[in-house]
Amino acid sequence: PVEPRKRFVYNIHCPDGPGLDCPLVIDPTGTYFRREGWGNHYLCGRSPASDEEEPDISNNDVDYDFFDEKVWPVLANRAKCFEKIKIKSAWSGFYDYNAWDQNAIIGSHPFDPNLWFATGFSGHGIQQAPAVGRAIMELMLDSQQFQTINLSRFTFDRVLAGQKVKERNIV
Repeated sequence: PVEPRKRFVYNIHCPDGPGLDCPLVIDPTGTYFRREGWGNHYLCGRSPASDEEEPDISNNDVDYDFFDEKVWPVLANRAKCFEKIKIKSAWSGFYDYNAWDQNAIIGSHPFDPNLWFATGFSGHGIQQAPAVGRAIMELMLDSQQFQTINLSRFTFDRVLAGQKVKERNIV
């Protein structure tokens, strides 16, 4: 159930923005921002709210209207200083999106034990990569058993059994 989904990241400049101790801020709408470096730059974006908003994956074009209509109004409402910003750059990238339950599929294939999965992270891959790398190593070396962290609820078997692993507040 893993497919590509395109996401946009916008680099904005806000001279009067939150200080160096600004954490990652995620609005209930899913709009997020975080400080990027020393020059009053911030990275921001948002996942589409519905399948109808999903961007075309046939190209790498950035949708600046999405920023103007969906991201910027929420930023300006969340922090008054973001009313006066300038986009400095932007990019698009693809997530390996698990359309079934938006969580990773980890472990061996149920019918071909020589095929290993570490996919479908829906944008969380970089955050979870160290633990997943260790887990896959343990599966391969330790008789297909998780040792350090039990990730058995994320195996492909859950798809076959119809057991979704749902998570709230995914950005």
